[in-house]
Amino acid sequence: MVGAFLGRIDSATRCAFWADDPTEHDFDAQQLIAIDLARNPSAAIAGDISWDAVEVDDSFNGPNGQVLGTTLGASWPELQIAGLVCLHQQFWRRLPDAIRATCPPRGANCHDYEFMSVVYWPHTADARAGKRYSGHHAKILEERGDLVRVAIYPPGTSQRPNVRPAIMWIDLASPEQCDAGPESLTTIAVGDGPKSGALFLILGSLEP
Repeated sequence: MVGAFLGRIDSATRCAFWADDPTEHDFDAQQLIAIDLARNPSAAIAGDISWDAVEVDDSFNGPNGQVLGTTLGASWPELQIAGLVCLHQQFWRRLPDAIRATCPPRGANCHDYEFMSVVYWPHTADARAGKRYSGHHAKILEERGDLVRVAIYPPGTSQRPNVRPAIMWIDLASPEQCDAGPESLTTIAVGDGPKSGALFLILGSLEP
């Protein structure tokens, strides 16, 4: 997830953006990152593109109706000249060093996973198939088997002073709550595992 300033509109879904304040480099067109907003997980699940062709995450409504995911838009889903772009990790890694945005962004007092989300491929035997999870920093305060009481920091705030985390109980073995399963991105664990680190919480499911 990176901040984005719309710099060029090429079509209804294709555009280019600056990942930093363009006034810092006098709106240098060489710093633009070109993307196709239609190359997203929803298009992949519909069979319109391959999963390897995904460039950005969808724009979608969160639990309270808040717009999440990629919020920048050329005209899809609507015009937004500044916002966020959630780049596919492979797409992000292919960008030239000169324009690849840092993760976390410059000046952010947090861990990189607080700016990450993961979508598990649908149509697999994995219990997480088709689900989306969002990264948070968390600390385990109490354990009762796989059920843990955790302090969860709002994304991007874990290393800021005087931030009050949310306190809640989470089942670390439930894919309905976090990305529990093989090769989980969640690093906190019960028993001898780490008590502070990444927790990827459920953020909804892809539409079939």
